[in-house]
Amino acid sequence: MSRGRSRWSTPQPTCNPEGDLTAWPEQRYACDCGEELRLVRMSQGINDWAHETLSGQRHRDDRPSLLREDPARWWDELRRRMAAGDMRAAQIYSSVSAAEDLGWNLWRHYHHPATTLTDRPDRQPPYCCESPMWASPDGWACRVTHRLFRYTSATH
Repeated sequence: MSRGRSRWSTPQPTCNPEGDLTAWPEQRYACDCGEELRLVRMSQGINDWAHETLSGQRHRDDRPSLLREDPARWWDELRRRMAAGDMRAAQIYSSVSAAEDLGWNLWRHYHHPATTLTDRPDRQPPYCCESPMWASPDGWACRVTHRLFRYTSATH
């Protein structure tokens, strides 16, 4: 007897969402760096969430100002300090050059939520195929079949 897949197809469940299909209210979060974040669409072609600041930044450039303005001068200054025996400059030079060689960006801080600032919605998410649905940018998605149900407008 084979341990692989059965040659008989398994019937897909039929999606019948139960519950309120209106969108969640906007949630706000705080990053460890102190920025307030909101959820936005990841990209035009990807129906998933990303976090960005209220000014629209998804990351922060933490490079020293001289490195941002004049990188060649920053590296020259670091080499000059190393030649003068500054061990801290040697450590910085070693760490930064190794990170750049490996393709790492030590100076870029990507914003991630650490704390939720807004209250959670006072209702349960809708259910589909006996599982809570996932709130995507385009609507509620069934976690079992991945079928998407567009948000409905709130009835007043």
